[in-house]
Amino acid sequence: MISQKLIEHVLRAIDPDEVIDLTAALVKINSVWDPAAGTSEQPAAEHAARWAEKHGLQVTMEPVASWRPNVIVTHAAGPGRRTLMFEGHTDVVTPGDVSAWTHDPFGAEIVGRRMFGRGTNDTKGNLAAMLVAMAALKRSGVPLAGTVVGGVLCDEEDQMLGVRHFIDRGHADAVTAAVICEPQDGMICTSQKGAVRARFQLAGKMCHGAMPLSGLNTAPAMAELIQGLHRLESTAASRLGRDDHLGWPSFTPTVIQAPVGGVPQLNVVPGEACILVDIRTLPRQSHPAIVNDLKELARDVERRCRTHYRDYDRLLGIARSCDLGIDLAILTDRPCTRTAPEEPIVQAAAWATRTVTGSKPVYGGVPGATDGTFLWALKHIPIVTMGAGDRQVPHQRDEWVDLDQLVETVKIYALTALHYLGQDRLT
Repeated sequence: MISQKLIEHVLRAIDPDEVIDLTAALVKINSVWDPAAGTSEQPAAEHAARWAEKHGLQVTMEPVASWRPNVIVTHAAGPGRRTLMFEGHTDVVTPGDVSAWTHDPFGAEIVGRRMFGRGTNDTKGNLAAMLVAMAALKRSGVPLAGTVVGGVLCDEEDQMLGVRHFIDRGHADAVTAAVICEPQDGMICTSQKGAVRARFQLAGKMCHGAMPLSGLNTAPAMAELIQGLHRLESTAASRLGRDDHLGWPSFTPTVIQAPVGGVPQLNVVPGEACILVDIRTLPRQSHPAIVNDLKELARDVERRCRTHYRDYDRLLGIARSCDLGIDLAILTDRPCTRTAPEEPIVQAAAWATRTVTGSKPVYGGVPGATDGTFLWALKHIPIVTMGAGDRQVPHQRDEWVDLDQLVETVKIYALTALHYLGQDRLT
């Protein structure tokens, strides 16, 4: 049992202005990975490192790729077998058309109790919250039974190079549980959807739009593939139903290109095309089976379209010099995650949420993958995902975070660490 006196001692060490100021400072740094524009995670990582060092935390910076470092922040609060990791990322997605924003995407403008800007929600606000929570624990002097590690990681929004580098360098070996600091609107998320991302590459023959018989159009095959993906999605939804925390499985074509390179023209039949597919899975789905279904879909569409073109050519009395080709590449294969409710980190997060909010915790699941996917899949680390911010807001224009919820999140993070690392010795 952790005493109310000790709880209040830790909470008094939290300065609400610190998390607001640090969030604003990080948001004002454009950390979109865009080599052409000269922007990267480096300045944001350096700012986080300086802030942590200023507040007495141990800091190590490691390059992952050019201008893309990880920052590892450590608070070794006392001897113990447990190590709790807080994880947040420094990269943000592009703001897109800046003129479509009401607020400067890198202005950190505060209106009422909301801060606007790219990364306020996903996830610089929660990154700031975890660092402020660690600093408050350090400042409080509470002798926790173990270590708190903050992973300030790069490249979460794309290939997740940062967390993979963190694991490869052995930093995750001692971690016994992790809090993934992402916007989940105060929920404790104990599961995440898996992801299979694929590319269908189609090859035909480019020709003039007025003379389509002199080439081979890839567009009909593209349509067949999209219809096939819809059938796979419908079948999965019918078989699995809706997961209480994760919702429905999905097979989503996201990018359709024809031609793949160059400028499309109305009077040119594209000789090549590609379709990118983002598949999100539930725990009961087999990823190898999905990959086999995609391969079979590619073979079936290729076979039927080839038959159609040959039959049509015989009808017209012509013979084209090429056949349709479809190649499939699997770009990403990330498993679902699920942390059991009896895990100590889940219990710690639930206790902290009840203590701070006075309300019963709400449990949920993450509709997308996070860096936690790799911690869970490769190192078998129990994870929970929680943080401030409406989960529907990431990647939208005029992204925002509620400042009161952000301050609340700092308290929840700090008390989660107090419970997880102190439950065996603190009274």
